[in-house]
Amino acid sequence: MPEFVSALDRQKVEQLMQPALIRVIDNIRKQLDNTDWQGSYEEELIWPEGTTAQQKEDYATLQKGLHGVPTEEYDRVAKLMSALPQPSPLYTLRLQKDGQEDQTVDVWALCYQVCANSSQSEPDLVIAADDSLFNESGIDWRILDNKTLGLVEGIFAALPA
Repeated sequence: MPEFVSALDRQKVEQLMQPALIRVIDNIRKQLDNTDWQGSYEEELIWPEGTTAQQKEDYATLQKGLHGVPTEEYDRVAKLMSALPQPSPLYTLRLQKDGQEDQTVDVWALCYQVCANSSQSEPDLVIAADDSLFNESGIDWRILDNKTLGLVEGIFAALPA
């Protein structure tokens, strides 16, 4: 999880992340339809240092128990999970093409790049939300769509021919 310039920037980025992720995935799909590259997604959980194998196993077991349970059971299981170390998901797009070296894209980093101020290209920096993605009524969907499309097109344009 990156650091943020302020609590307001964190709040804005959190508001943008789900719509950004949806648009990133959709634009990647569209780009893959028009290229010889094949894409597959991989998920990995990054655990805080010192997390034991037993804690990871307990977390996985509890997480499986969250699906399709009544609200009161869900709340009980979620509370148990919150007492365990929390992993950070790492979503990677692996791009493959015959005769070329595989390319990887960190999907979360790309989403943060969508949500961050345009002058920031490194996702490891302290993030300031891109205020241009908002208007008086909330998220400016047109600007969000255009920024996401531009970033994804840039990734595919940079791939080896």
